[in-house]
Amino acid sequence: MDKAASKRAPARTADGTAAHDDEEGTRDRILRTGERLFAERGFNGVSVRELAAAAQVNIASIGYHFDNKEGLLSEVYRRHCEPLIEERLRGLAASSRLRGKAKIAAIIEAFIRPALQQVEAEDGETFIRLRAVLSGENSELLEKLVAVNFDQSSTAFIDMLCECLPHLSRTDVCWRFHFLLGTIYYTAAGPHRISAFSNGRCDPSDTEAVIKELVPFMTRAFQAPPTRPLRPARSRR
Repeated sequence: MDKAASKRAPARTADGTAAHDDEEGTRDRILRTGERLFAERGFNGVSVRELAAAAQVNIASIGYHFDNKEGLLSEVYRRHCEPLIEERLRGLAASSRLRGKAKIAAIIEAFIRPALQQVEAEDGETFIRLRAVLSGENSELLEKLVAVNFDQSSTAFIDMLCECLPHLSRTDVCWRFHFLLGTIYYTAAGPHRISAFSNGRCDPSDTEAVIKELVPFMTRAFQAPPTRPLRPARSRR
């Protein structure tokens, strides 16, 4: 029986029950171990043998469930991205019922809020650390993971913002969206800096306080005039 077939027809125990739960438990243990070790040591800093030993599985189990080390990292990354993207797209759909400035603000909040809430989650800081480690160690691999997971949903947000901001070119919107991404990432990854120079008055761990400040700020930024005026369309003769 080949690998794909064995996944469709899981092994059975002596009493005839499926061993699916055991397989899922092993897979989940490998994922959690991989996430922790990748965040601590980076992708290049941990071997498949070390992953297997830490997860208390044989090396073949990693190959069976994820093909290879990069496949394991891809699944670790996807598990964090999928619920974030789903929540963002729900918020984007809800914003379509609004108009004007309220719609722009709702689009921006739909993008920001799930990301900040993810950081609050139990394993959110581990994922932020993982992204930072990968960025410093292997930016090409990180760019590949980001593209696979986020390009489609990010394009949906950019499309909606372009509809709401006809005074801007798509290039303008892309630049401002890029700055929005940077703002979210730095707020999540470097919260101690603002706490220090504000003498504790600004607390980036307070998600609602961040949203209250950031959404109006970014809404005004997106509504600002273009840096270069749009060229008038050529009239047809």
